[in-house]
Amino acid sequence: MPGKMPFLIRLARLTYGNKLKAHGRLTYVNSCGADLSGGPYLILSNHVGALDPIMISTVFPRHIRWVAGAYLFKTRFMHKLLTDWCTAIPKQQGRQDLGTFRKVHKALMSGDNVGLFPEGTRTWDGEMVPLAYKPLAKLLKIYKVNVLFVHLEGGYARSPRWADHTRRGKVVVNFKHLLTPEEIEKTDVPELQQKIQDYLHFSNDEWKETTDYEYVNPKRAEGLQRLLYLCPSCKALDSFKTQGNRIICSKCNTITVLDEKDNLTSIDTPFSRLSQWHEWEAEEISRFKEFPPEEGVLLQKGNYDDEGDLETLSKHFVIHLRENAMHLEFPGSSTKPMTLPLSEVSSLVLNLKQTMELFCGEDLYRIRLLPEANSLKYLEYFTAYKKKAKEAEL
Repeated sequence: MPGKMPFLIRLARLTYGNKLKAHGRLTYVNSCGADLSGGPYLILSNHVGALDPIMISTVFPRHIRWVAGAYLFKTRFMHKLLTDWCTAIPKQQGRQDLGTFRKVHKALMSGDNVGLFPEGTRTWDGEMVPLAYKPLAKLLKIYKVNVLFVHLEGGYARSPRWADHTRRGKVVVNFKHLLTPEEIEKTDVPELQQKIQDYLHFSNDEWKETTDYEYVNPKRAEGLQRLLYLCPSCKALDSFKTQGNRIICSKCNTITVLDEKDNLTSIDTPFSRLSQWHEWEAEEISRFKEFPPEEGVLLQKGNYDDEGDLETLSKHFVIHLRENAMHLEFPGSSTKPMTLPLSEVSSLVLNLKQTMELFCGEDLYRIRLLPEANSLKYLEYFTAYKKKAKEAEL
C-alpha cells in the first residue's frame, strides 16, 4: 500500500518526534499551502543533521521513503533495519548511482513519497554545500511529480555538525515552495535549474538576521576544531583548543569568542562569521604540502556492491598526508604500510564520527580518526587537488 508507515517510523514519531513537539522544540509551517496529505511528493530539503529525516517525517502526515547514504547500509543489521523496517533507499555518495535513480522513480510511480537531501552531506557551517543543479533539473523532468521544497530553520543553530553539545532552541520545518508537474513540464532545463536553486537555498547566516535567534548553551564553541583547522593569525594547522564559548590557538594564543548569535569576536581574527572563516581556510588548504601525522582508530575495506559487513583491517594506525597521497602505517603490527594516492581516489566523503569514506580504484576504504580530530581538511584538500588536476587537463 503506497504511503503505509512502517512500525519503526511510527515509533520514532511517537517517541523522539512527539517529545520534541511537546517541548516546543519542533514545529512546522506550510508556507506554500501544499496539500500534505496528497502526493506523491518528491521532498527536497537542506541538510543540517543526522536526525533531519525524523524531524520532517514527524510533522508530515504520510510516510516518506528517505534516500540515505550507502555507508549506513554496510552492516547486515543496519541494512535490514533501513531497508525492511524504514523502507529507505541507499545512495552511494560521491558517485553516480543509476540504481538509486531507478528505485526512486519506481517508488514515486507506485505512489510513495520520497525524501532527498540534494547536497548529499550535512552542512558544516550553516551554508548550502555546492551541488550540481542541472542533473537534478533533468531528473525532475523525468519524474513528473509534485516537488516539495523544505527548509529546516534552526536545525543547524540547534545542533551544528561540529558541536559537542546541542543547544536549547526550536526547529521549524518550513514547507516553503511547491513545484507542480505542470510547471516543471513547461519550464526549460536552465530556468528549472535556477528555480530549484532559488527554492532550495537556505543560509543560516541570512536566516538568523530575520528571526529571534536564541540557541543557548554555555559550551557553544566546544567542538569547533572539527570545522576550523587553520589559524588566520599564525597559519598553524590543527592547533585549536575549544572551551566554553572560546576557541584558542595553541601556537599563537589567539582567542576568538563565539557569541550567543553565533557571531565571532576577536582582536586578531578577521572574521565575524564561521562561514567566512571556513571559506577562507578551504581556499588556503591547497597551499600545504603535507599534514601532521595523526592517529586513526578504524580502518575498513569493502567494495561498491558489498551489502555485508566491511572487513576491519586495523583499529590502531597513523595517517600522514604528504606528496598528494595518504600514507598509513601500523606501529606495533606486522601489517605493511599502505599508500592511497589521491590521483587514484575517485571520491571522498565524510560520514559520522570523523570517518572518511573513499574509493581508491575499485576498493572502498573507511578511515576513522579520533572523535576530536578534524577530517574536514582531508576532504577540502582532496577537492582542491581534484580541481587543480582537472584544470591542468584543459
